[in-house]
Amino acid sequence: MIREALPEDAAGIEELYRILLPDHADIQVTPSRIGQVADNPDSLLFVYVEDGQIAGTAHLHLCMDALSGDRPFGVIERVVIAPHLRGKGIGASLMKCAEEAAAARGALKVMLSSRSSRKDAHRFYERLGYDGEGSKLFKKYIN
Repeated sequence: MIREALPEDAAGIEELYRILLPDHADIQVTPSRIGQVADNPDSLLFVYVEDGQIAGTAHLHLCMDALSGDRPFGVIERVVIAPHLRGKGIGASLMKCAEEAAAARGALKVMLSSRSSRKDAHRFYERLGYDGEGSKLFKKYIN
């Protein structure tokens, strides 16, 4: 089942983020922050729940854009599925959910980022119709 995250999902989401970003020392998912995300209409944190456990997550951010009238664009981040459940369609279901939520809000497009070393993930996104060749993502962490 896919639904929006609740504050009580914080520990399960943090566990998935630690799988996704094993070298990231500053992972801290708190119930209060999940509540803030839930209260933000432009930030949708989806979780996939299996047998009462958080087994997957995807975070959609809707961003205002001056280019296309009042149409936002979406950014999908931190798509991660529990390793023992990969290959069962959960990721595709989460991505479809995020895309449908973006479309319901009138989004012009959705974009996502994926670590350059995650080749299996890149093939997954390409199978879903994402083009990794047309653009290049740049990022800078601010201390």
